[in-house]
Amino acid sequence: MKLNIELIRKKDAANIIDFEHEILESDKEEFLTILSAEQINSVRIYGNAAQENGFAVINYNISADFIADCARCSKPAAQNIIFSGKKYLADKSDEKEDNEDFYTLEQPGIIDLREFLAEFLALEVPLRYLCFEDCKGLCGKCGKDLNAGECGCNKKEINPALKILDNFFD
Repeated sequence: MKLNIELIRKKDAANIIDFEHEILESDKEEFLTILSAEQINSVRIYGNAAQENGFAVINYNISADFIADCARCSKPAAQNIIFSGKKYLADKSDEKEDNEDFYTLEQPGIIDLREFLAEFLALEVPLRYLCFEDCKGLCGKCGKDLNAGECGCNKKEINPALKILDNFFD
């Protein structure tokens, strides 16, 4: 979805443009990759574009509801990312494009909400997902899910290559 912001870029404009966009079925494959997800339930952006201090500005809220594998136990787990922000809008020709408070428009006066959503969602994705904060993961020896209980493997077993170091301090 493309949002034309030319009305709010005019000097002394009092216009506010509200928007809401949910990704299309055809875009889900790209967002599965961005989120490292197994399944997407919804990804959406909503907010408004207005003029502030003589600049066009976009105030946005992004939410993503999806299923991703836990990094510790590999079970599918529901995930939800919600964040908001504000960016001033600048054309490519503007000098402000290196400032992190500004978002550079590829096409003058037009915001591609799908691209905007993809770019800022990718910045908020955590490095790994957990099914719950205290997930114990899988046993490194037998592969049992340690959330279901201990596995009985000998946790004190020493790597044979390092066994010689047992007597190092004797």
